[in-house]
Amino acid sequence: MKKSCFIQAVVIVTIFVAAVIYIIQYKLDDWFIKPAKNILVSEATKNWDNEVKHIKDSAQKDSLKSLLIYYIENVKSMEEVVNLDTEIFLKEFNQVIEDSTISDEDISKLTLLLKKEQNEKSKSNRN
Repeated sequence: MKKSCFIQAVVIVTIFVAAVIYIIQYKLDDWFIKPAKNILVSEATKNWDNEVKHIKDSAQKDSLKSLLIYYIENVKSMEEVVNLDTEIFLKEFNQVIEDSTISDEDISKLTLLLKKEQNEKSKSNRN
């Protein structure tokens, strides 16, 4: 291989790698996270009545829906999306919707868990 071809290949690969790194660091949220949030929120609201039809209609049911939408809208990184199964909030949320009634205590517990997780995430982002 000629020196000039090798140098051109190195320059092109370097530019390509730099562009990929830039996109991942600065544009990933705009291109992937925000559209994914919009899709998740629209699907959650669309399928809400079918998924929780066994729960009696109440103000707590509406509060539960609001908490879920708030949780989805506050996802900030791909790491959070990938690790959704490890989230304590979602585990508790699933336990709450298994019952046919939702109490104020359940809503309070979920709200506190959501605040606690948000505080932990903000602390870890500062470090």
